[in-house]
Amino acid sequence: MSILNNYFQNMQINALINYSRTHIYNYIHKKCELTDDEKKLKIKIVFKQLVTQIRAVAASCNELDRFNTPMAFLFQYLRETIIQLIANMLPLNEKITVESLKHTCSLEANILLYRHLIELEAKDTMLWLLFQVPYYNESQQSINVYRDVYIKTIDWVLSLKTLPKFTESEFIFASNETCLPYGASYHNCNNVTLLSKYSQLLRAICPWLTAFSPSLAKKFFTSRQIMHIPQQTTQYPTQYPPLKNTQYIPTEPSRPQQPFPASHGKLPTDPPLSPKSLCFISDSLATDSSVLRDRIAIVGKLDRSRFNVFFASFIPFKNIKGSVAKTFMNKIKANYIHLGADITSARSILEPYEFNIIVYLDLGMKLLPTLLAYSRIAPVQITTWGHSETSGIDTIDYFISSKWFEMPEDSTTSRSRSTSTYSEQLIKMNSLSTYYISPHLLFVTNNVEYQQGRKRVKSRTELGFKKDDHIYCCLQTFYKFNVDFELALSKIVDLDPNAVILLSNTFPFCKSHLLRILKQFGERKIAQLKWYGSLEKDEFLNLVAISDVCLDPFPFGGCNTSYDAFDYNIPVITWPSEYLHGRFTHGLYWKMGLENCECIATSREEYVKLAVAMSINEKLRHKMNRNIEMKKSEIFQEKESVDEWCCVLESLAG
Repeated sequence: MSILNNYFQNMQINALINYSRTHIYNYIHKKCELTDDEKKLKIKIVFKQLVTQIRAVAASCNELDRFNTPMAFLFQYLRETIIQLIANMLPLNEKITVESLKHTCSLEANILLYRHLIELEAKDTMLWLLFQVPYYNESQQSINVYRDVYIKTIDWVLSLKTLPKFTESEFIFASNETCLPYGASYHNCNNVTLLSKYSQLLRAICPWLTAFSPSLAKKFFTSRQIMHIPQQTTQYPTQYPPLKNTQYIPTEPSRPQQPFPASHGKLPTDPPLSPKSLCFISDSLATDSSVLRDRIAIVGKLDRSRFNVFFASFIPFKNIKGSVAKTFMNKIKANYIHLGADITSARSILEPYEFNIIVYLDLGMKLLPTLLAYSRIAPVQITTWGHSETSGIDTIDYFISSKWFEMPEDSTTSRSRSTSTYSEQLIKMNSLSTYYISPHLLFVTNNVEYQQGRKRVKSRTELGFKKDDHIYCCLQTFYKFNVDFELALSKIVDLDPNAVILLSNTFPFCKSHLLRILKQFGERKIAQLKWYGSLEKDEFLNLVAISDVCLDPFPFGGCNTSYDAFDYNIPVITWPSEYLHGRFTHGLYWKMGLENCECIATSREEYVKLAVAMSINEKLRHKMNRNIEMKKSEIFQEKESVDEWCCVLESLAG
């Protein structure tokens, strides 16, 4: 029976594919029994039906498994099929023009596609076709062209007198759980303009995003004292400047405020008269994610005599997965707030709490928390480097980072070069701003499977490696890879015939990307790449532990993966970039007092030489192993981070 069902299903799919390839405009217009209005309506209906079945229709798409790949990764390879569908809905002369746009990236092309999609009443398709940033890119030049067109397209749309409007349910459904500009974070560019303009676009097409807390409004209009807005400078431990983003919040002259404690990381001895109310918001702490590891100890260790700490998520408590996530969430269960399934419910649920501060842990990664951040719910709203990128959202006031991870001050101007990369006011903590717990402790020592002897850490031989293999660990997502980094990997293999580079295809590399890597390495060297699919965290750590060296991608590097390596005393080769996302590893070395070690490169060529030297020179590697072992206490479970978060939050709450 199942064979018969599959047969008929394949027949239907083939019929759908064949129909999508016809000139549908002509086909419908031959039906004399339809009026002109009925023909237009029919074309719109057919287009929508075909787009709904786009995974089946796009038979020529062979870059990825089009039925099982997440739409965020797949969509850029559906672009040609969608443009062809648009063309097939048009008269012949217009059809030919639109077909010519398949490989064109220009403002003029986007304007034409926009107009046709609006005429087809396909605003959801327009949203993805014009504003979903692709993950795979051929070159930095193509990235630069795309970004320029992207920003110009937003400007053009915002200049229109009439814009398409999305209801809340329409936009959430159309977004398919995707933050459309997420891929821009991997361009190695300053994203303030791009993300700020995208935020303006969303406010324009989704008017329901803009909302102001009724309780805040009432306090402002009755007492005109809804918040304390400190004055003065830009860097802890002195006072912070006024809120930078004031478009959606009333302001008043600031009252005098006590400065931060002069001694670094120390809290005032007397608790406040009443604890400040604080809420952390994220959908990423429901699993054992990187964001969870960055943030759980800060959330868990804040002084409860000073703060009433809550955690809110759109994930129901019962759906929390992962051993560490479950353990942590059970400890704060009494203060866990489920936000419902949409933004309207989330606002109404949060409103009675009247929080002094809301901290969004990873804006730009998960859709619903990011949309919620467009509301003014608390007097002070903050984000941090759960996602190492500015939000671009004008109702987010501060971005909390660390001086260890940001660019140093420009000696000529005494201003931080990092400031211009944030739409928020940047707060650079003197601490690392994270109380990071040993991954081995979390996922191995505390793992029941290991405690009861059902699992154990495996040796190199047990994992299939030879004694003389030099193992380079680079288990990173594909969108951190680019031509320059792949060239560096290829050169490592050239210089080290015993190199084995460990790569991850948990998120699939597309066919073009794999062919690019094959071309770079050649048939012989490609055998020195060893690929791994999805791994349990303890299995991932086992591979890190048996590696000779870890490779930090550039320009978008790692953070949690570097902590993993340092936990096992494994050196990480890094080439720091000028943006936060490429400076974590360098910052951790700096904090350990190892900023002059043989692991920090200043060019691609030096990166390759350092990696090979560290791997093949056993004496040098063991020296680095010992240095990390002696110094890593500086970066794990840093109490100063907890103290400084308390100081900063207490000061901002007023």
